[in-house]
Amino acid sequence: MERRRLLALTVALLGGCSDLPGATGPRTPPTPSEPTAAPTRSLQVTNLAVEEADDGHLRVVATVRNGTNAQRTRRLRIRVRAGEIRTEQQRDVTVPGGTQQDVVFDFADVQYEDFSGNGSLNSGWV
Repeated sequence: MERRRLLALTVALLGGCSDLPGATGPRTPPTPSEPTAAPTRSLQVTNLAVEEADDGHLRVVATVRNGTNAQRTRRLRIRVRAGEIRTEQQRDVTVPGGTQQDVVFDFADVQYEDFSGNGSLNSGWV
């Protein structure tokens, strides 16, 4: 009689455990492999420089590097804010593999003097 009570009690106590999720995934863990290098982005802006053009407007020089072995083309956008003026320019940039080049953006509607006091700029790929 005691066995029946013990069996009934055990079934009642362990009844909630039957809804546990089953094991998923492979029965054996994967074998470790060689670490892979992070992918190299095709084009990167490595430097943004600002300078005053001959007539006093703002000039932005973006240095673009191609970390791959093949020639790459992407559209680069430069945004400028100087006081109340907000403007942007976009240009397709082609850089041969393994090289870098400077790309010049002239902002004729922004005076260098206005920008140098409190301006900001950023770059991005479109």
